[in-house]
Amino acid sequence: MVSFIIYDDKDEMLKRFENVVINLMSKSNQEYRIEKFNKYTKKFDSIINDNTTNKIYIMDIEIPNSISGIDAAKRIRRIDWNSSIILVTSYVEMGYEALKAKIMVLDFISKFNDCNKNLTNTLKLALKKINDKKTLVYESNGITYRLFTDDILYVVRDSVERKSIITTTYNEFSIPDTIPEILNKLDSRFYMSHRSCIVNTSMIKSVDWRNNIINFKGGKSTDYIARDKKKGLKEYVKSN
Repeated sequence: MVSFIIYDDKDEMLKRFENVVINLMSKSNQEYRIEKFNKYTKKFDSIINDNTTNKIYIMDIEIPNSISGIDAAKRIRRIDWNSSIILVTSYVEMGYEALKAKIMVLDFISKFNDCNKNLTNTLKLALKKINDKKTLVYESNGITYRLFTDDILYVVRDSVERKSIITTTYNEFSIPDTIPEILNKLDSRFYMSHRSCIVNTSMIKSVDWRNNIINFKGGKSTDYIARDKKKGLKEYVKSN
């Protein structure tokens, strides 16, 4: 499921962007839904906090009488670094403000100059990003599950319960696999910071080396850093 969230104060622009999405998705068998907003609401906030679907945001930068697209993007990035954000505007000079905000925008599109065509091409990139996501496949109680590896923050082994706890951006999952078994299924972004812990180095926000605390994007943290793993972790953090 892909959720398209369109945020613009003008009804004609909401309809225009909706039609672009519908025309594009009519050529795909992928499930999707569209949410439209002309101002920031509690429902918009709940969508940001809902991590059960892949999301693509299409937002105007200037929203009179409500928070701007840039401010909405900042709220999104507090907890979500995986969703694609596309900013559209009538004022191309506002692109610099978006860059300064460091909100990892996929594209910045003028409402003029082939807007529909440019938006369609950028949406294709956003969909490719979703469809190319790598997954961790595991079985529990006879059921096969898939987790997007982009969503994984860290994995900790519970030696008493003999299970591994996968902490993601939105939930926790228990699986029977050991730490080495899980690491073998993951890509090079993942590092064993402790014999009982794997961390996603691409999701690390900062590391308190003195107190051995790894802080992740979104606010979660872990203190699983072995002394002999610090040097390797520092190299991983620098490279990512």
